[in-house]
Amino acid sequence: MQQAGDFQVALMFLLGMDWKIASDWQQVRDREKTLKELKKAASAGAFGSFIGKASNLRTQLTVAEAHLSTLKVQVESFRVLPQYRELEAEADQITQELNTLANDNTIDISVIRDLEKALQAEAPPSLTDLESIYTEVGVILPNVALKRYEEVRSFHESVVRNRRDYLTDELLAAQQRMNSREQHKETLDQRRAEVMEILQSHGALEQFSKLQGELGRLEAGVESLRQRFETAEQLEGTKNELEIERNRLTLRLRRDFSEQSHRLAEAILAFEETSKHLYESAGSMTIEETSNGPMFQFPMQGARSKGIKNMQIFCFDLMLMRLCAKRGIGPGFLIHDSHLFDGVDGRQVISALKIGAATAKELGFQYIVTMNEDDAFKETVDGFDLRKYVLPMVLTDATKDGGLFGVRF
Repeated sequence: MQQAGDFQVALMFLLGMDWKIASDWQQVRDREKTLKELKKAASAGAFGSFIGKASNLRTQLTVAEAHLSTLKVQVESFRVLPQYRELEAEADQITQELNTLANDNTIDISVIRDLEKALQAEAPPSLTDLESIYTEVGVILPNVALKRYEEVRSFHESVVRNRRDYLTDELLAAQQRMNSREQHKETLDQRRAEVMEILQSHGALEQFSKLQGELGRLEAGVESLRQRFETAEQLEGTKNELEIERNRLTLRLRRDFSEQSHRLAEAILAFEETSKHLYESAGSMTIEETSNGPMFQFPMQGARSKGIKNMQIFCFDLMLMRLCAKRGIGPGFLIHDSHLFDGVDGRQVISALKIGAATAKELGFQYIVTMNEDDAFKETVDGFDLRKYVLPMVLTDATKDGGLFGVRF
């Protein structure tokens, strides 16, 4: 009773196949369902009148795009009065000149900072330090040498004075240049403000703004038409795309079955091995790649019988437990209740329980069965005593203290 996408994804995963193929197939089915609903909605009501036919929308879109293209050319080639352009050029020139003045001021600020540091660093060499060094090493300088040192010191002091005078002149010149630029900047700022006021109040600019507004309105209209056209085209053309996608998924599925043939063989043999212990004519498991995804079938003789259908489920569950145990996945237990054995012949019931017990022991999982005791103990199978597997807890409603967890039935 499950949807195809649910059991296909689950079984592909449990069998160790590429389950993403089944997932992609479900996406195709979902898109087909959405497409069917959209077509139904588009054929009637306000929704249909809004979208329309792709052929009509193509014509409307073509005309609107041509109109939009013409207006774009007009906007791009729009020219204002010559005086407007001259004022605009003057404003640009003033802006560039202001930027140049600001850059020159930045350079002079750096120059002033360097000159001030240089003035602080200028000092004559200390010759007395040299005399003290000679004294410490025990050398007595003659008067002639001392006189010579005095001449050198006087010369260096003169050099330092000239250097400081030069640096001071350079500092003043830089400051004067900056003051002159600041005055020029004020004049340019005032003129630029006057020009910008004229430009903003000019009629040509208002006309240009109106054209831009009309261009924006047309662009929005064209985009709306384009979306409606694409939606209508999708409604009318997606069916072919989905058919192509189905064919592509079929090829992916066929390739996956070929690459994972050993896993398919494990599942087929596991199902057949369980069913042959229940019936002389063993059931089988078939997996087919179809245009609607992988289809799983379990043909068994007399499958129309409710009891045999239930035994198909039993064989199917044990097959999954065997595969999951081999892959190291699964919860580690399997639970069946009395509904599974409803309508099943007594000998098949006891045989199924024997197979379940043996498989659980072989694979190391817990097999739990909840069922009424009516027919379970009437049949026996060689080498299998069902009573050994019955848990000691007995549930009864014959007495007041019976029931399960205090609940009476």
